Amino acid sequence: MEILRPVYKWLIIGCVLIGIMVLIGGITRLTESGLSITEWNVVSGTLPPMNAGKWQEEFSKYQATPEYQLVNQGMTISEFKFIFFWEYLHRLWGRMMGLAFLIPFLIFWRKGLIKGWLMRRCLFILLGGAIVGSLGWFMVTSGLKERTDVSHYRLAIHLVAAFTLFVYILWTALDIKYDRRKNTNSAFDLIKKLGLILFAVVYIQIVYGAFTAGLNAGTIYNTWPLMNGEFMPENVTGMGGFFENFTNHKDGVQFIHRWFAFIVVGFVAYIWWEMRGMKVSLTQNRSIIYLTIAVAVQFTFGVATILLSRGGVPVWIGVLHQIGALGLLTAVTYFNHRVRKAFVA
Repeated sequence: MEILRPVYKWLIIGCVLIGIMVLIGGITRLTESGLSITEWNVVSGTLPPMNAGKWQEEFSKYQATPEYQLVNQGMTISEFKFIFFWEYLHRLWGRMMGLAFLIPFLIFWRKGLIKGWLMRRCLFILLGGAIVGSLGWFMVTSGLKERTDVSHYRLAIHLVAAFTLFVYILWTALDIKYDRRKNTNSAFDLIKKLGLILFAVVYIQIVYGAFTAGLNAGTIYNTWPLMNGEFMPENVTGMGGFFENFTNHKDGVQFIHRWFAFIVVGFVAYIWWEMRGMKVSLTQNRSIIYLTIAVAVQFTFGVATILLSRGGVPVWIGVLHQIGALGLLTAVTYFNHRVRKAFVA
């Protein structure tokens, strides 16, 4: 561990940078800024417009989009600069993250600190970062021609890709800090299986969180625990087909996202119950504590988002809820690593 400590710190800093990226991305989405930049220029797009003529040029490009023509008709250039700022910051942070990963990688590689399994991991991380950035543009393009917003399907793909890269980096950092050896204690066989299922359960909820955000489904049924006094309002199945109702319909998407949260909480509670009385290490004990706290906090943020989103989701609670999702995924990753790897105090 000692010789690889700089690599460990680099990867943890990378996780923090991704967390900040998620925060900026949340603000970008909640302020409806994501379509303000209509081109993807990796190099020339690094600098913002530097004079009035350049600003007018960017504004004219935005004025040609359906979002401007159907939603923001009459927007002033000052208002445009506000939404441009958040999308520009989102993209600039992504470029900076690329350098923050690439430059230290080259330095550590030259020093001989990255080789073998760690080299393979790092190369995949660099490739993954490029893929996530490309998927971001893939998402944006869905809102530039015929729609006034981005596809919620593409939003979900972009978010899941970013969160998966975060998990991969964190897992690699934990492998360096603790140990890559597997936990062969048969007493943990059930817990390890439950941990993997928990990953799937949380990812389903994250996907539906993206659907809810992309469809603005959080602005309806702003009562809790019932949806305007009903478990399943009639409108939930108002689109006809199962797929259409529960992936492309505000009412159905909120129904899934709202009630699936109870499944996530219940599953964590079940894991905690199964681990009672087991002989565990200090880090394994911490992992279940962190997991319990994370799911409770995120559930609270979710309820608050429902109750406070009449007429629109307040930026602050929407961002907290999105960061809470990343926090929960962090806890799930740490828990899985500690129960699947060697017994370390």
